[in-house]
Amino acid sequence: MAYFRRLYVERYRGIRALKIDELKDVNLIVGDNNCGKTSVLEAVQLLRTSGNLANVYRVSRLRDSIAVSNANSIFDNFICMFPREKDGDCEISISGICNDKDISFDLKGKKDRILLDTKEISALRARMSDLPSGEIEADVFEGNIRLIYGDEEKVSKISVNQYASVTGTPTSDKDSFNIVYVAPFEHLRGSIINQILKNESYKQICIKALQLFDPDIEDIMIFKSDIGNRPVEYIRHKILGDMPISSYGDGIKKVLALSNAIAQAADGILLIDEVETAIHKKYFDDILRFIVKACKTFHVQVFITTHSIEAIDGLLATQDYDEQDDTDDICVCTIKRVLDASYSRVLSGREVYENREAFGFEVRL
Repeated sequence: MAYFRRLYVERYRGIRALKIDELKDVNLIVGDNNCGKTSVLEAVQLLRTSGNLANVYRVSRLRDSIAVSNANSIFDNFICMFPREKDGDCEISISGICNDKDISFDLKGKKDRILLDTKEISALRARMSDLPSGEIEADVFEGNIRLIYGDEEKVSKISVNQYASVTGTPTSDKDSFNIVYVAPFEHLRGSIINQILKNESYKQICIKALQLFDPDIEDIMIFKSDIGNRPVEYIRHKILGDMPISSYGDGIKKVLALSNAIAQAADGILLIDEVETAIHKKYFDDILRFIVKACKTFHVQVFITTHSIEAIDGLLATQDYDEQDDTDDICVCTIKRVLDASYSRVLSGREVYENREAFGFEVRL
């Protein structure tokens, strides 16, 4: 099982010196909008032990993942990952302890503007028809990725210019542990039922999750449509019969996406961004209790971002602090943005619960 015990985000996007010394099974990242919550999840993903440029590209593009148009270029997304500096120097530094091994990711280099050589220009013209003729000047980043995991160290020299493409980026390095990320609108990406149906035990977990919304739901399946022979996702209902999943609201689809992600993250790390999206607050307690229980069943350490106080209370309610001893499965990290940087406060779930009970403590600030 992959398990982070410590996380230190020294420099990443707007975050400076965020330190969480005692990560738990369930880790809440809370705060106002645009304070850096999603950046923490991205930082964890950069610690994948592949340590290659393809993973950096993948993380840099997460915020464009459901955009239909107007997405930034690869280079713009890449450069936005770095804290803003005036002299052109760029640095990302993230470290921690995973599986009792020291782990760190450092990406350092410099942004400049240079003339591309003829070989690069020829390669660009082979895939882009709208390039200017003659010499081409371009913004470029040149530097190194250094990743350490236990006794292993990997250093890669990289160069990224404003015409960079994902195509052709080497992806052969394998991750040493599993990390699954769930975007706020993951349920809008399209079919996930086909993945769920491949494993009967995963399917049963998903059905139990759906029954939190409606106990009369009995099964999920895929049928061929009479029109165009297209596969259509259905839910079998005890009273209503077979109903297309499209006839249900986004809450059902979101829970399916979360259930599938938990199964995919077995023995690894699950990152859930804005867990409350598409779920009505009256279902928070049941669904969040299901998430915590399912993660424990599949040996998954989970990081959850939210700015909903109802979701925070729902997650705290998964622990019986009034009865249990000093054990605590929850860590709460509050992110606060001050000017151009984000800073943090870290408390145990028990501390937050007791202060909310006694003083109505506003953990998000």
